[in-house]
Amino acid sequence: MLKYLELVEDILRRLPVKSLKRFRAVARSWQSLIDSEPFAKSHLRRSLSTASNRHLLIGLKNLAVDLGHPDRAAPLRPPFCYRTSDGFSNSCNGVVLVMCDPPVLYNPFSRDHRVLPSCPIEHRAPPECYPHTVYGFGYDPAADDYKVVRVIEFRHEGSYAWVSSEARVYSLRSNCWRRIEDFPYPLPFLDWFPFLDWFWRVHVSGSLHTLVLDPHENDGGKIMAFSVQTEKHSPMKLPPGVRMWGSHVDLYVLDSFLSVVHRKKYSKIDIWVMKEYGLSESWTKVVAVGPPPIDRRDFLSPLVYSPDGDKVLLSCNDFKLVWFDSKEKSVCDVDRGIRGLKKNCM
Repeated sequence: MLKYLELVEDILRRLPVKSLKRFRAVARSWQSLIDSEPFAKSHLRRSLSTASNRHLLIGLKNLAVDLGHPDRAAPLRPPFCYRTSDGFSNSCNGVVLVMCDPPVLYNPFSRDHRVLPSCPIEHRAPPECYPHTVYGFGYDPAADDYKVVRVIEFRHEGSYAWVSSEARVYSLRSNCWRRIEDFPYPLPFLDWFPFLDWFWRVHVSGSLHTLVLDPHENDGGKIMAFSVQTEKHSPMKLPPGVRMWGSHVDLYVLDSFLSVVHRKKYSKIDIWVMKEYGLSESWTKVVAVGPPPIDRRDFLSPLVYSPDGDKVLLSCNDFKLVWFDSKEKSVCDVDRGIRGLKKNCM
């Protein structure tokens, strides 16, 4: 009997979440196994180590793409109220933060979700300033806890210049918010939509990352990391030769690596990854492409490597997906684009 249960558990660990939801109805023993925390963790570890059950969430239409067949997409139906304009965060172990009102933690494949409790702003906005909300979502492996960081930035109404901030952290385990040290630097901000709530979704190795351009320094900018575990801030260097002055620089996550996209004006696009997190000497250029095959006006967002590691799946102009072959230096469209593809891809 014990060997039978071990065999069942080994088989179930290999299945996608959607199938596991169905198999809960087979027997009470199966339901207890699938619902147990040890099984959930072992299923997640196997999925991460084997790169199986991988999907790409696409934009505001909430579409899921199987990375084995990136030309196919299917709509998701969240079991809570949301607007098509609501964005979502990075994915941590299959869970995302949906920035509706109130925010929701959501697993798109199990359809489990939790509505976050309300969290009023503690301080009034300074004179001639307005509050701007920025969210971050991360996982604390030491505490085995999912955390949401909410930073209220106070910006000048006329210039949108950053003045000060107020920060809080939500813990899924305690289901409550608490105040933390205010952020000493500004977070991602859309100057063409200055009143839109925003988020920074670059979560790597337990830290959230953002680019900071300090006009008083000559280093051309830097990366600031906020540890979800320690709740401390630390600076990181950009790749060699990458400067924020006079060029377009963005942060992304390529597979599990911290990634920088450097788009030089009227020139090529370079994509870097930090092979060993925290070690600036490990920055490695994985894509260097220019016209042709990529137009110099194109905006690229790296998403994932192909299974053989020779190709990188890119979002091009927030409209279509393309494979970039690093050996052949060629680009191949994924079908003719996927309906619903927008800025948010995870």
